[in-house]
Amino acid sequence: MDSHRRRMVLWGGALAMALTGACGIAAQRWLPKTSVAPAELLEAMSNAIANGQVVPGRDPICVANGLAYDKEPVNVQTGNTATLSWMDMLVDAGLYERPVGGQSGGLLSQSISIYRPLPELARWGGGRRLCVARAVRLDAVSNVGPVEDMRLRGKRYTGVLADVRWRLDDPAPWLAIPGVSEALAHELPGWRSARWQPGPHGWALTQRKSFVLVDSRWTAGDAVERAAPTRTNPDPM
Repeated sequence: MDSHRRRMVLWGGALAMALTGACGIAAQRWLPKTSVAPAELLEAMSNAIANGQVVPGRDPICVANGLAYDKEPVNVQTGNTATLSWMDMLVDAGLYERPVGGQSGGLLSQSISIYRPLPELARWGGGRRLCVARAVRLDAVSNVGPVEDMRLRGKRYTGVLADVRWRLDDPAPWLAIPGVSEALAHELPGWRSARWQPGPHGWALTQRKSFVLVDSRWTAGDAVERAAPTRTNPDPM
């Protein structure tokens, strides 16, 4: 092999080694952590809440279905089976008295059932809505997915998806009455694209959320998405 070819082979080998090394560094650079414990993500979510970056529901969790849940009696036509069933459930919850019969009055008087509120309703009703809890609270993080590359606000991060579970904070005591929770769960509006579900340990709502590494610490994806662009910590080029 002549000297020129020998130099080409050596140069090519050196280039290949350099590229291999660079690729290895890049792979190591972008290779995410292999796993993360749910407790780390729970801490990240708790920190985001404490710092005001993620605000859980601080408003009461309520039903607003057109009935006026106040001091006035609720009059229901005897043929309105859906509303009668709803009001009978509220009777079981201890919010209304058992109905008494009556007439609506007027030229086209109709038979009605009259439900009179009990004192307990004043704690949870008003403003044409019926509330079941004062707020929500963070409960747990579980079902952690694989750590992988993730983009938030157009930036690249090492991230992971996990289930974040919330619970009712200061729930109404009558939710524990059989049949009441199930009926109310169907009437409550969705909360942040999820639905409340009653269970043996109380009401729970589960959301699939993202978490990303920022300055080597796990951070709730919600906090990153809501932060100003100057506060994000994207990977450098």
